[in-house]
Amino acid sequence: MEMTSKKITPVEASAEAVGATITEIVTTKQNEEKAASVKPEAVFIYVGPTTKVVTKYASFIGGLPPHLKEHYEKCKTLEKLFVPAEQFTEFELNVADANSVERMLYDKVYKYFSEVK
Repeated sequence: MEMTSKKITPVEASAEAVGATITEIVTTKQNEEKAASVKPEAVFIYVGPTTKVVTKYASFIGGLPPHLKEHYEKCKTLEKLFVPAEQFTEFELNVADANSVERMLYDKVYKYFSEVK
């Protein structure tokens, strides 16, 4: 068999290179858009007192735990003790101060659960 080689002109080579570059750019852009659209779910940490229904420092992915719904309705403060993981350290530092808002929230939830049978 006879081997023939086809010569590629500089114009054809440039067009091929440009096409490959465009394909690479489009693919990269699509991958970046996919990565940006996939957001990790938020993690919330319960920083209130341990009770029969929830343990201090329990973490929940994607929002508040639904099994506490009746308690959210009776004690609006309870929801405020589920803090995003990013705010956990700050909350813990503040709750140690007896005059802080965080301590007031903690004490209110403690009182509520001490009265729940």
